[in-house]
Amino acid sequence: MEVMIGMLLSSVLITGIVSLLSGSASAYRLQLSQGQLEESGRYARDVLVSYISQAGFQPRPWQEPTTFPALTNESLDSGSSAPDQLGLQRWSRYNCYGNENTVLDDDGQPAFFLLQSRFSVNTSSNLAITCRYGPDASQLITQMNGFGLVEDVDTMQVLYAEDRDGDEIADRWVKAQAWSDESNIRAIKVALLLSTRQPFDQAASERITLLDESIATPSDGHLRTVRSLTSTIRGRLK
Repeated sequence: MEVMIGMLLSSVLITGIVSLLSGSASAYRLQLSQGQLEESGRYARDVLVSYISQAGFQPRPWQEPTTFPALTNESLDSGSSAPDQLGLQRWSRYNCYGNENTVLDDDGQPAFFLLQSRFSVNTSSNLAITCRYGPDASQLITQMNGFGLVEDVDTMQVLYAEDRDGDEIADRWVKAQAWSDESNIRAIKVALLLSTRQPFDQAASERITLLDESIATPSDGHLRTVRSLTSTIRGRLK
């Protein structure tokens, strides 16, 4: 009888310990996943702001007869059904890897070459960059092709601040290629929908607003969060 009572108490104690450990493990996984979302959002923001703010840079703009575009034709609006693309360009002494150009100019300094970059969300749900570098648009060499920067990105939406009357104040937000003049774009807004790598429950599908798009998320149990950023094109500020 004493043995049976001891076994019963032991089983209750073990069940309690297992339940406690299971709950602690679930809480830890949740906290770790939320931390990963925050870190991914911060890293994506830092990279995108760096590229957007430098877009359109040219070393001697006073010698150029026309305005150098900050945005390329790879900036595309895909609607709410697919991620947008963001295409940027600038002149730079540094290539896609951040290394100084080995070609020197007349002053013995690294020469300015054209750097074009495209940000998109690939089929593996990674925010990816394709980067090309060369003396001009006809001699670009692809140094990065769909290189993944941030994992677990469901989609990306992009809007552009256009100043149509030249008063240095944006009049409207437009989609890619919907601007009246590319040189009037003063800032870019990007929103990313990030998800956790592991599911946590069987939550029902919900609609999430991403800039001006309403997106239905799948009922897969993954936690999701929206991270947005707005960056000016610094070379166009007066």
